[in-house]
Amino acid sequence: MSSIPQGHASLGERWISFLRSYGPANKTEGMYAETVSQQALAYGVAPLAFEHPEAEALAEAIAPEQGALTNVVLTGTAGDGKTSLCSELWYRLTGDKSRKEGKDRSNYGKVVVATPQGDRTLHFIFEFSGFTPEQHQPWKAEQIDLLNRFARSVFDPEPSEYFVVAGNDGKLVQAFDSLPDGADTRLKPLIETLLTRDQRSQAGAALLFLNLSRMSTRQLLGRALDCLLARPEWACFEAEANDPAFSPSSPLTRNFRLLLEPRIRERLQALGELCDSNGFHVSIREILLLLVNALLGYKGGDGLARADALRELVRDGRHHDACLYDNLLGANLAEARRERYAVFRFLTGFRIGLETSNALDALLVFGQNDTDLQAHHQRLLGDDPQYGVNPGFERLREAYLEAEEDRGAADEFHAGLIAERRRLFFRLTEADPRFDPWHLSVFQSAGDYRGRMLTPLRAGGAVDPALLARLVQGLNRVWTGMLAGSLDKLYLTTGLDFTTARVSDLYLNAVPLELDFNGSGISFSFDPDRHVPVLHVHLRQHHDAALPLTLMRFEFLMRVAQGALPSSFSKECYEDIISFKTRVLSDFYRINEGRSVPLSILSTGTDGALVTRQLGIRL
Repeated sequence: MSSIPQGHASLGERWISFLRSYGPANKTEGMYAETVSQQALAYGVAPLAFEHPEAEALAEAIAPEQGALTNVVLTGTAGDGKTSLCSELWYRLTGDKSRKEGKDRSNYGKVVVATPQGDRTLHFIFEFSGFTPEQHQPWKAEQIDLLNRFARSVFDPEPSEYFVVAGNDGKLVQAFDSLPDGADTRLKPLIETLLTRDQRSQAGAALLFLNLSRMSTRQLLGRALDCLLARPEWACFEAEANDPAFSPSSPLTRNFRLLLEPRIRERLQALGELCDSNGFHVSIREILLLLVNALLGYKGGDGLARADALRELVRDGRHHDACLYDNLLGANLAEARRERYAVFRFLTGFRIGLETSNALDALLVFGQNDTDLQAHHQRLLGDDPQYGVNPGFERLREAYLEAEEDRGAADEFHAGLIAERRRLFFRLTEADPRFDPWHLSVFQSAGDYRGRMLTPLRAGGAVDPALLARLVQGLNRVWTGMLAGSLDKLYLTTGLDFTTARVSDLYLNAVPLELDFNGSGISFSFDPDRHVPVLHVHLRQHHDAALPLTLMRFEFLMRVAQGALPSSFSKECYEDIISFKTRVLSDFYRINEGRSVPLSILSTGTDGALVTRQLGIRL
């Protein structure tokens, strides 16, 4: 580990050097909590820290003085804070700071705690993958003994010892699958059930199961932003303003001020929220990586600026090479390096800057010269308080408008246009439908998804009826294979061979948009664990087929409703919607088992109406 001696560096220099340990540097060792703690000591600053969303639940579960003890499994993806939570709990119970400071990296520890019922032993397995044997290696007797005692503690009514175990979910399942004959295997089905059903506990088992990969990315982003931006070390902007690296002209200063803007923060948290709703979880480690890259990223070196690089950027007037808008999407990193990190893979999936609309490109290319667009261009780009109009892009734009036949210049202009679209994405509001920021992404209906569905459902409200009608139009087009218009019913159809054929014109049932007296209709709920709206199709009371409406599925249905062919946007989404139809059909057949149902043929009428014609036979 390299460091700048504290006596030979300013606070600002040490602060930047320390922050780099959280970013996408070539060496990833600094991403681990233990090493970050060591670097914090070396640079004389405190690690980045905020209250973990599950810290309160863990504190309530393990409070010996109040008689609260249970077994705990902390699972999730790498970087979710399992080790940190265990280390904090160990420190609270023992007063031993060695684990928090990275000095003790042993994988097992135990402590005797006093409870109103007497002394109890609490075992810690700080990293389950390090506790279990290497692949193809046999289990040791002491390992099996400890896991057998863990199982007894979970299922026995009055245990004298308890366990806190941290491990990645895949490793947990794999380890219990590999237990030898004679080992207590009762934990295996329990853990699999808790994982697959997203449950924190189960009756009859003394176990709190905290799956940290279910934490809200939006919530984590908010806490990480508050933590990072409130650090006292940012006083370097005032105390060291004479140093170009921390002066008002520095890209670091500009990027820091942009992160303070509510508009930037909200758009960033919106991306986090949409990652959640697409089933993409971003760990704490990678959220901090994203924010540090936003502040220090630049196109040069290893992609993360040191103080000297910041000075050079200021000297050469190249602050746009370190622009926050590009850094937030990892554009300062080579593609192969960017792909190493889930957060950048997820954000790249939005294709921000690679998608656009005529109105938005006209604003960027012609806005300064068009009298109808000048005011908008000035407000959104010219008045950007930190980056203003990009002189490099202006030269490329003027050359483009003069129609110079230079292929290289055209490619450079296109790259500059993509960067300007990224900037516009973070600067636009959602108030003007002509300049919808989400039209700069592949999820062009994301604004409707958040504003008219996700937000009201999370607050216990209802979905906009017009939005429901558009979703049902998309469902009708996929389920029937016909160009259905805006209708007041969801049609349940099948093929003539009673399969879910692409064109399904055999009419079986129609479901109203609102629940009727028989319990038939469509409703919505919100899944707080998966952070997604859920669409429910009820054929009758107590018969409910549910479809988690991820952003991807929502975008698919909206595009199909607007005229896109079902297989043109996403084959996976098409298959998901057909699979959902199969589940609704199963409900229909189960409800009508033993009953005769008249059969009708469905066809399209004027304005996309669906018309039924009875065949005179019954199913």
